[in-house]
Amino acid sequence: MAVTIRDVAKVAGVSATTVSRVYNHGELVTEETRERVRAVAKRMGYRPNVTAQSLSHGRTQTIGLIVPAPHGEFFSEIIRGIDEVTRAADHFLLISSAHYSLSENEAAVDALRGRVDGLLVMTTHVEAQQALLDGPSLEIPVVFMNSPVTDPAVHAFQIENRRGAYEATTHLIDRGHAHIGIILGPPDSQDVRERVAGYETALREAGLDPASQVVIPGDFTQASGFAAGQKIRALDVVPDAFFCCNDYMAIGAMAALQQAGFRIPEDVALAGFDDIPSARYSTPPLTTVRVPVYDLGRQAAERLLTLLKAEASTAPRSQILSSELIVRSSS
Repeated sequence: MAVTIRDVAKVAGVSATTVSRVYNHGELVTEETRERVRAVAKRMGYRPNVTAQSLSHGRTQTIGLIVPAPHGEFFSEIIRGIDEVTRAADHFLLISSAHYSLSENEAAVDALRGRVDGLLVMTTHVEAQQALLDGPSLEIPVVFMNSPVTDPAVHAFQIENRRGAYEATTHLIDRGHAHIGIILGPPDSQDVRERVAGYETALREAGLDPASQVVIPGDFTQASGFAAGQKIRALDVVPDAFFCCNDYMAIGAMAALQQAGFRIPEDVALAGFDDIPSARYSTPPLTTVRVPVYDLGRQAAERLLTLLKAEASTAPRSQILSSELIVRSSS
C-alpha cells in the first residue's frame, strides 16, 4: 500500500499541510522541520506527487534540451554535464534532436513548448536562434550552447573554435608540413565555419595558400571520415597532413589510410578537434584540440537554473570556453 502524505505527517509529528509545504513551498518551513520530514519520508518510501507539485509551483521541474544529433561522445559529454546539474537541483531533463535540420529544430521547440521550465539549445543554424527570439514567445528562459550567436540579448556559452583550429594547423606547419588538407563537417555548421577560418588563417600566416590545399567533405561521422580517407589514398599526390574538423572523422580517416598501408604520421599526419575519449585510445593516439565539453553543459545548465530562480530579469551574458591543443602520436 502506498505511503500517503498523512502517514508521513503522523510519524514526523506535523500536519499534512506542513508536509505539503516541505515539498511545494519549502521557504515557508524551518530548515529543521524540512530535514526531519524529508528524513521520515525517505525512510517510509514516500514519493511526492510530481503533478501536484507542478500545479502548485506553476512549474514542471523539467529542463528541455535540443541538440543537433542524439548520439556520439561529444553530445553525451554535454548531456552528462547538464544531467549532473539538473539532478542535483531535482529537475528532470527532456531531450530532443534536431538532426542538423532547421525545420526539425523548430519542431522540437514547438514540441517542448509548455512542457519545460527552461530550454538549453545547441544549434548549427543562425535562423534557429532568430526563430526563437522572433517567434511566439516561449515565456521561459533560454540558454544557447555553442550556437551561432548574432543577438547580444541572449545567454550563451561558446567554444573557442577558431583559435583551436589555428593552433592545430600551426602545429602541423611547425612539424614541417607544407601541404595540409582539411576534412570538413556539415556545411551549415557554425563550428565548421569557425574551424575552417582558423585553419586558413594559420596557412596564410605561414605563407601557404588555402586554395591550393586538398578539401574533402564530411559530416562529423566516422563513416564520412573513413570515406574521406579512401579519397585521400586515391589521390595522385597525397598531402603531408590533414586537419580534420572533428575527432570522429580523423579516426575514420586514419582507419581507411592504415587499411591501405599508410603509416600515421610518417606518411600522413592527422589532427582532429574535440578530444573525445576515443581520441587518446586510437592507434596511434590522436593529436586534437581539447574543448571543455562537459563544462559547456554544466555551466549552461547552472546559468539556466539561476535564471529560473531569479526574481528579476538577469542581464544577458555570453561566455567563451577556452580550447587546448593536445599533441599525441598521430602528428
